[in-house]
Amino acid sequence: MPDPGTSFPWDRLRTDLRFPDPAWAFAGLEPGTPAHPISGFGLHFLSRSCPAPRVRVRFLGSDAGGARVRWLRDRVDPVFHCPGRHVCELIVPGFEAPEPYDRASREPALPPALAAWLENALLQDAELGFLQSLEAKDAAHGVRIERLSRGMLGPLWSAAAAPASVAGLFDDFPDAWVFHLPVDEVLREPGPCVADDPLSPLFGDGGPLSARMARLRADVPYRVLRQRRAVYSGPPELGRALERLFPGWLAVPLDPGDP
Repeated sequence: MPDPGTSFPWDRLRTDLRFPDPAWAFAGLEPGTPAHPISGFGLHFLSRSCPAPRVRVRFLGSDAGGARVRWLRDRVDPVFHCPGRHVCELIVPGFEAPEPYDRASREPALPPALAAWLENALLQDAELGFLQSLEAKDAAHGVRIERLSRGMLGPLWSAAAAPASVAGLFDDFPDAWVFHLPVDEVLREPGPCVADDPLSPLFGDGGPLSARMARLRADVPYRVLRQRRAVYSGPPELGRALERLFPGWLAVPLDPGDP
């Protein structure tokens, strides 16, 4: 099983705000920890090596009657056991950033009730979190979510852990691995949705909505963008096998010469 803290070209992701910082995500991994059957690496939700959740808030600017802020939370997902990040850009009515405001060193403190609501409501994929915010108008304290994303580092497929439908690949390529980089995003604007994640059914994302959630979706125009990229280590035959199993999936080989 590869060490995700050292085996991947993380510099390509560090500028993508939708994903957590790998240095935070994998700092506590201990060599020899058995691979979790879902995440594929030795990171278990609430285990000793699990990094502590962290929340940051950024003031983006004033808005009519309030302020536009970015709420960002890193935590290990309790279902997939993968490091994940939710990023929520929202308008908070009646909220003002402290003055003078130093963007580099200070974070505005959200009202405690709103901070607690965000922490508890945004736990699943971006679309469900967005729809739940529409449903809970009173509990949401009047905020308006403009953009919401969830990105994860993983899972990692290898001979040590993989779904039954693909485990046979690693009988043929026992030293290979495939590292997933899924992200789903909601934009509060009219327009087409983009479903660029052929593995959504396998992971239970993007399935049918309940009747109540479907009515909310019909009332408010928004777009859903789903994408799943992957990096793999293995021979070209592995890439072709992945293409046959999941047509349209963007899985690229890892160049051993990359930093």
